[in-house]
Amino acid sequence: MNPGDIVVVRFPFVSLESSKKRPAVLLLETSHGSRIQLRTLAMVTSKIEGLRLDGDVAIKDWKGAGLLHPSLVRLSKIATVDGDLVERRIGRLDQRDASLVKREFRRLFRHWV
Repeated sequence: MNPGDIVVVRFPFVSLESSKKRPAVLLLETSHGSRIQLRTLAMVTSKIEGLRLDGDVAIKDWKGAGLLHPSLVRLSKIATVDGDLVERRIGRLDQRDASLVKREFRRLFRHWV
């Protein structure tokens, strides 16, 4: 798997009381030797009407990314999970969508640079 891949994972709710199987964008893999230890992910949601949060990026080519519905990347909801919790890869952001997500990520976290 590579950054920009769309994967399926049990993504935790903010309260950490439960999780929901959903797509996510792989942002980073951390490995030790040949074993993937951790995967850092941004939530993908198909709830694109209504509440918009700072850091939301609409996926223009959502079908090409392997998604079933129009969706957005929610950069304000990032989680790092054990590498084994990612079930499978279902697609990949195209170059245009990946660039939009990277640009918004840099803007959202600019105070750390």
